[in-house]
Amino acid sequence: MSEKLFTKSAFKIATHCRTQAYYYRNSDVYENLSASDDFLKSLAEGGFQVGELAKIYGEVPPENDLENCTGYDIPLKRTRELFEQENVNVAEAAFRFGNCFVRADVVQKKGNVVNLIEVKAKSWNSETDVFINNKETVNREIRDYLYDVAFQKWVVENALKVDYPGEKFKVHAFLMMPDKSKVNTIQGLNGLFRVKKEVCQDGEKRAYAEAVPGAKELLQNSHEHILVAFPVDDECQKVIDGKTAEQESVLGTGMKFVPFIEAESLNYVNNTRTFCNLGAKCFGCPFALSDEGKAKGLKSGFKECWRNTAKLQDADFDELGRIKEARHFIKDLWGAYLGGRKNEWVSNGKFFIDDLTDRDVPAQARTRPESGLDHCERKWIQINGVKSGKADAFIMRDELRTEMATWKFPLHMIDFETTASALPYFRNMRPYEQVAFQFSHHIIYEDGRIEHAGQFLETRPSVFPNFDFIRELKRQLENDEGSVFRYATHENTILNAIRVQLLASNESDKDELIEFIESITYENEDRKAGIPARRGIRCMIDLCEIVKRFYWHPIMKGSNSIKVVLPAILNSGTYLQEKYGKPIYGSEIKSKNYTGDHPFALIIKDEQGGVKNPYKILPQLQDIEKSLVEEIAQNNNISQEDLWAYLKKNNADEMDADGDTQINNGGLPLVLFRSFQALDPNKDWENTLDVKNISPDALKYKALREGLLKYCELDTMAMVLVWEYFNHEIK
Repeated sequence: MSEKLFTKSAFKIATHCRTQAYYYRNSDVYENLSASDDFLKSLAEGGFQVGELAKIYGEVPPENDLENCTGYDIPLKRTRELFEQENVNVAEAAFRFGNCFVRADVVQKKGNVVNLIEVKAKSWNSETDVFINNKETVNREIRDYLYDVAFQKWVVENALKVDYPGEKFKVHAFLMMPDKSKVNTIQGLNGLFRVKKEVCQDGEKRAYAEAVPGAKELLQNSHEHILVAFPVDDECQKVIDGKTAEQESVLGTGMKFVPFIEAESLNYVNNTRTFCNLGAKCFGCPFALSDEGKAKGLKSGFKECWRNTAKLQDADFDELGRIKEARHFIKDLWGAYLGGRKNEWVSNGKFFIDDLTDRDVPAQARTRPESGLDHCERKWIQINGVKSGKADAFIMRDELRTEMATWKFPLHMIDFETTASALPYFRNMRPYEQVAFQFSHHIIYEDGRIEHAGQFLETRPSVFPNFDFIRELKRQLENDEGSVFRYATHENTILNAIRVQLLASNESDKDELIEFIESITYENEDRKAGIPARRGIRCMIDLCEIVKRFYWHPIMKGSNSIKVVLPAILNSGTYLQEKYGKPIYGSEIKSKNYTGDHPFALIIKDEQGGVKNPYKILPQLQDIEKSLVEEIAQNNNISQEDLWAYLKKNNADEMDADGDTQINNGGLPLVLFRSFQALDPNKDWENTLDVKNISPDALKYKALREGLLKYCELDTMAMVLVWEYFNHEIK
């Protein structure tokens, strides 16, 4: 077996779970589901762009970027060669000490002084945030990152002592992160870095960021740096010396920092597995198994841990190594107000919901809502449902009827798509400041009519959407006094964030827009910030809270997400199935994205007779592109084959969406918005496509917009379906 050293990634995983470090080391045996999650998170946050910007700020010449040097020996050799220079800046420099191996994001060598810069997309506020508090405890929010750079500092310092015994190097540690106290002064900063994809030798796709022509020259001009290298050398030294208070409990071994590294690096290189004590975090172990992983012959580390430590039997698991549906892990219990109780239950050997008693969950909460279930009663509905094998829905019809009688027609269902990136898209914005680029709006009239009444989608590169977003939302909602609905708190949070932006703006109609926002939102009191509590006269009703207080279905388990509630209500009875099993959406129910010529059946049955999740039947990108090409070819009397050949020949692949992309989850719109902003702002992307202006990017632009519109429309139609189900049940 080839040598495997203890890397930054292995160290980070080991600090959370030593057993997971073993599974990570043996990635050819155990599946790791977190790889794709981390990839999408980095795409959405802008992690790839942050890394590329750091190289520019770190003044790393292209020939000193060792990112493509793989393995251990080649990057180590190249780093030593570069370190022969008196002054040199290197990206992905390699260092080895004993069993440990690190690749540093950016290293600046100035004589015998080495600046070690670890780059993260994690937001930080230099005016309010601290790395270590007055109790000598590392801030929990920054712990992984500070431990990471402390590990690197320890490895680099010791590696330099070994490699250069006659010299004395001083290593200074930095964390380079977006500073939320800074305001961006460069329009389209995010768009200066395009994310590209390439297929590696193993067939897997790899993403990387590439600066657009002229970006480096622009960034070398005077401007506000929102990506800041924070000095953390003293903090790292405290961690290395074992002087921070949290280490023994966080590392889970009773060890201090350096002894932990020495012990775990030895276990790692020797491929030794140590089973840890189980905890609530083990429910979310990424080393589980998917259908794809099973097909590749991979194993489930999750199953092996629970079988070994909890003494579960093979019969408790399904063929993918997951706990069988019938067992109901306590992770599936609704977690509101539980705090650390799930950890206590696991420590006491209570792994399943049917193990719980009234000593674990009180019968009633201390505080109650005005009507419906409190959070304890809601948990007991689920616990008793699991113990009895309940298969149908629980619904408090009388209480729900009283609640719904207070709603004022017409009812407005709204849903937003927003993004917040490490590198702002627009001038005068801070890192991770909110951008609202899309909403959908359905109306339910008192006579039962349903209409997709409006929508908004701004995707033109370099066009700041927030204020036009509010103007259009106001225009669509101000024609009556009907109740406005959201699902969960996101819409309220976004509207309050835009309110703050408006307060600082010079918009001529900002007072009207602020008044509108305040009329449909609430804000809790914040004494520290001097913010009083307020509640708008037409404050949005949270449909998610209605679900929590009056409804539960076994399909939902402990989740109240609209994407889980929707399949539950669709499988709860025949009324919705009969109505929406017919292609009436787009014809009888008016839609902005479906026409009477091509109406849409929201409900389709699977082979077992169950209702398919409507989000899973949305069109794929390649289907939308195909339809657009067919239309252009027909209108211009040319063959589709010739048109596809032209597009393939001229494909610049600037927009990073694959043909089999299906826009059916909340994370993807964030990624796609970044793709739009990377396009040339001088082109008119809103033009109707025809044979004269079609290009691969123009086609993908139109297809992605159509996909986003249909996705967001389904979000508000899902809210309509929840209302319609409740309305049918109470009558």
